[in-house]
Amino acid sequence: MLINKKITSLIIGLIVLFGTAVPIKASVLAIQTLPSYINIRDFKLSCTSDASSVTFSVSKNGGASTDFASVNLTVDSCQIQVTSTQIDEETSYTFTVNDGTLSRSTTTIFDNSGPDPVGGFYKEGLSDGFKLHYHTPSNDDFSRVIIYRGDVQGFEADSSHEIATVTCSRDSDMTYEDHVGNTENRYYLIRAIDKAGNSSGLNGDGGGIITTVSQTTTPSTNGKVSILPAVGQGSVLGSEASPSPSPVVIEPTLANRITELGNKSPQPFKWILTHKKASFAIALLLIGIAFSLYRYSKKSN
Repeated sequence: MLINKKITSLIIGLIVLFGTAVPIKASVLAIQTLPSYINIRDFKLSCTSDASSVTFSVSKNGGASTDFASVNLTVDSCQIQVTSTQIDEETSYTFTVNDGTLSRSTTTIFDNSGPDPVGGFYKEGLSDGFKLHYHTPSNDDFSRVIIYRGDVQGFEADSSHEIATVTCSRDSDMTYEDHVGNTENRYYLIRAIDKAGNSSGLNGDGGGIITTVSQTTTPSTNGKVSILPAVGQGSVLGSEASPSPSPVVIEPTLANRITELGNKSPQPFKWILTHKKASFAIALLLIGIAFSLYRYSKKSN
């Protein structure tokens, strides 16, 4: 009877040792979501992680990934500088952060070439202003137009003369009514803008001075993932950037349970749990001994 109790205790102990469910902490990894298009090469790329270190890599136009930065998160914040070393031509780029277990990616297209100007411009008078007619460019990345108004020809197409920003379809006939309030002559200029914020030349009847328009804006973010100013050239364009710090739970597999239990257990159990193969062999040996003792006890009885 005593031997049977010992055998039962041994089996129960092995079940507890290798089958105990240990809660596994959720791991968090997120990378800043870049806009679909950007027009700068130098900017900060941020991430969120509860790991001790992360590695950043980049893939150009769907090609192989190349590691280009590692961050020790016990010393530095989770961000790196992207430069022209990583972005060296106009194409798509996928940036990935990896903490050794999880990885997260964000993709953007670098484009610093402006779209074609609008065409077919003319205006017609209204009872209280003017109706503008124009045709948008056929560029795939065309996004919108900026319309300027001046009282005299030769006015400067700057923010002080801007009256509207209009989102338009590409390669389309468009109109814009400017109800300025009287029929005095006004002059207009129109500028096309692409999705990266690059601008075209001007078209209209204003004959104005071409003023370069900066469409670089800092997207609003929340949480730990933030967009920081770029070195020398402002920050990442667009309003699409947003953090994606959703926790990712690692499923509590038997291997994870054993490792977690091993990290929390005193000696000698930590050695047993962190040397799985040796522990398994010992367990099999103990089971064999227990079975032999059981058979011996049966024969003795």
